[in-house]
Amino acid sequence: MSYDTLRVKVGRRPITVVELDLDFCSNTYGVAPCTAAVGTTGAQKCFNTFSTCQDTANYAKSVKTYRFVTPSPLLPIGQTLFPCITSVDLAPVQIDPKGFSVSASVTVELQDFPHHDRGIDPYPSDRAYNPRQQGTFFGKLRGRNPYLENRVMRVMEGYVDADRTIYTRTRTYFIDRMEGPDADGRVRIIGKDALRFADASKAQAPALSKGSLAANMTNVANTLTLQPAGIGSTYPASGTVRIDDEVMTYASISGDTLNGIVRATDGTVAATHDASTVVQLCIRYTNATTPFILNDLLTNYAGINSSYIPLTAWNTEYDTWLGTITSTVLLSEPTGVKDLIQEIQQATGTYLWWDDIAALIQFKALVPPLPSSPPPLLNEMQHFLAGSITVKDSPKDRVSQVLMYFAPYGAISELKAENFKSVSIQVDTTGEGVNAYGTSNSMTVLNRWVSSLQVVDEIAVRILNRYKETPRQITFSLDAKDAALKTGDLVDISSRLIQGVDGLPRLIRCLVTQSRETLMGSQYEYTVAQVSSSTGNAALIAPDGTPDWTLATDEQKRSYMYISNDLGVMSDLSPGPRIT
Repeated sequence: MSYDTLRVKVGRRPITVVELDLDFCSNTYGVAPCTAAVGTTGAQKCFNTFSTCQDTANYAKSVKTYRFVTPSPLLPIGQTLFPCITSVDLAPVQIDPKGFSVSASVTVELQDFPHHDRGIDPYPSDRAYNPRQQGTFFGKLRGRNPYLENRVMRVMEGYVDADRTIYTRTRTYFIDRMEGPDADGRVRIIGKDALRFADASKAQAPALSKGSLAANMTNVANTLTLQPAGIGSTYPASGTVRIDDEVMTYASISGDTLNGIVRATDGTVAATHDASTVVQLCIRYTNATTPFILNDLLTNYAGINSSYIPLTAWNTEYDTWLGTITSTVLLSEPTGVKDLIQEIQQATGTYLWWDDIAALIQFKALVPPLPSSPPPLLNEMQHFLAGSITVKDSPKDRVSQVLMYFAPYGAISELKAENFKSVSIQVDTTGEGVNAYGTSNSMTVLNRWVSSLQVVDEIAVRILNRYKETPRQITFSLDAKDAALKTGDLVDISSRLIQGVDGLPRLIRCLVTQSRETLMGSQYEYTVAQVSSSTGNAALIAPDGTPDWTLATDEQKRSYMYISNDLGVMSDLSPGPRIT
């Protein structure tokens, strides 16, 4: 039995489990290496949490998982599950291919209750009070665990079988805060997705440097000393720094002194600088790939665990679609990681989002699918729940001009159009004509991440082709048995509400921008955005040694771009592929 098996069964029994991974010390109170002792280090034993620890030098951080569940008569026997969930409200991630995705969040409401503390407190028999008669479960949980923020939180949606086995699909979040208990015993735990760590208020790249000039600096000096004493240990052995509006490199550091300084690099001018001026460390990327930069920003500056970043898959996507893009960029002042990621996405025609089911940050290029992975087809006869589909135009998302500025004059130039040397302008002249839309909708991108005109043109054309026709936004609901789609997937939609010139349903390709559960374990609502008026696939350039059409396998014919004759037919007289 599995989650996928149960979700298509009649009479399924929905259930939701919520897990919290909270910090917990693996030591035993008073047993080496723990040196705590009642009467010496505290009036009572700790609760094996850091806030109650009496020997923090030997605190051994591990994880204790707390499990809560919606009430059910078929809960597993022998497991510690607290049936106190009253509601779960998921606010799903919303992909915005033109910008930073809206983060997902979840709010779990639970009912507080008295508890005997067994299985929670490691030493309940050593307490001088009756735990069941003193306090409540969540009141004590919060008192013992004040450091809840950013701990892992899992929402597990699924079904319980007749044999009391629970089968679930897991969504992963990170605790933002706990509210309550209130006067009625209600508790709310709010979780958010991993990209919350990239918010400007939480993460900047480069981080603000704490060192400053210990003395005035002339416009020719090739060494400098940092203050306060010892701050040099926070600077790398060599690197690039910015002081006021001058960028300089240094070759080595000894104590608090930077040596071998090369002045006025990266298009800046040597100048004098006053004592106490910040010596800001810079980030330099040289011919770096897009996945490398994004991974560096997210792991080293936003502090996201690398286990949530499938870098191998990112590199595969990059190699397939973006292999000509590399970036040589200097980041010379603290900037929000979220802002930098949004900038990179627009510059490279890519998008990121948190996949809460896979517990991964996904990375995709704005491209059609490969023949090996065609999108599924959904229609009203087989899939959409009756009366659930709505269609609306999104004229604000139409783009008739893409103005992509690139090659800034200097590394510290402010990101304004006038500070760039070059611009690629791609225009849908037909769409702007009086016989079509008759208006111009422009999209401006300030691109310091790509310096090649050819590559910039390619990205701009890709964006224009995707948005030159007024896209449609479609919302529909699916029964759980059909709800295999995930946010970020491509899907082909056929509906009587989307018609061609002959009145027949017109097939359009869409991107799933949002998905959420509307009826626990039974119904799911999807929002999709049209990304193409056609439903063709991409085709790859064939490697050396690939046979001609007549000898090619079906898989090779689907995967590679074979060229037809002047009449548009292949050697076996079948229609040749059409490039759109």
